Amino acid sequence: MAKKEEEAKKAFLKFSPELFEILSKLQEVELEDVDLDVGDLEIWLQPSAVAAKPRVATPPAVVQKKAKPSNIIEVDFVPPIETYSGRIAEVQLGATKSEGGTRGKSILIGGERSPAYYLFENPTPHPPVITQDVFDMKVPLPKAVKMHVEEVVGDPVAWAKLAVDKFGAEMITLHLVSIDPLLKDTPPNEAALTVENVLQAVDVPIVVGGCGDPQKDFKVFEKVAAVAEGERVLLSSITLDMDIEKSAKLAKKHGHVALAFTSMDLNHARELNRRLYEFLQGTNHYGHNYCGFRLWT
Repeated sequence: MAKKEEEAKKAFLKFSPELFEILSKLQEVELEDVDLDVGDLEIWLQPSAVAAKPRVATPPAVVQKKAKPSNIIEVDFVPPIETYSGRIAEVQLGATKSEGGTRGKSILIGGERSPAYYLFENPTPHPPVITQDVFDMKVPLPKAVKMHVEEVVGDPVAWAKLAVDKFGAEMITLHLVSIDPLLKDTPPNEAALTVENVLQAVDVPIVVGGCGDPQKDFKVFEKVAAVAEGERVLLSSITLDMDIEKSAKLAKKHGHVALAFTSMDLNHARELNRRLYEFLQGTNHYGHNYCGFRLWT
């Protein structure tokens, strides 16, 4: 190996300085009939730069302005009209002298043949009625309400008169919250006397609300129904926890209307309606309230 390197060195020295000078001025050298004896060989290939095509400016697109509409396009709309086999039964609240009561007027609600607000199918036969709340004891009230009734809070008779005379109430809802066993536990006779006094003070139909205790509410409704016989008071309310048969017969006997109350569970509502219907079938004495959404049946 050393011998070969020595021979290569001698061969290199045979080149004249002039030849090296000429070779240094050349960028390319072409060799013919040359044998190369090398060990490790590395070849570097420098890729040639490709000239990018010059960008040609694209002329801006011509945007045509759309003309603004000068008027609204008129299209005929025909709402889908459905027909229904059933209807909401009419319920009368309150009774005038000619009807066996002492109210100045009675109110009819219900009678719809289409879902709520579907006036394009059938008109509402009777407009909705708003009833104003009256409580038989002092209760917390929002400031916006209290400022208008502050002088009568705690006096249900004065409160009812104020609602009718000043605010034009069409109905009064008398909440007997004091009968709650956890509050004042007012006796049924005393609660019935309050209802009687309110009936004498105003001549609009009234709703009598209980406290939510099923046993106490029934006892109170029993007394209220008797003292208000013939006035078609709305007893609010009959629930699944109450004695439904006795409650229904109580309303029917004294000529009142029973409000059935359930949660938004349709199974509960169906059960309560079915059981009430057994005793109030065709008597027009009850309606149903689904936790605030009222459907009279």
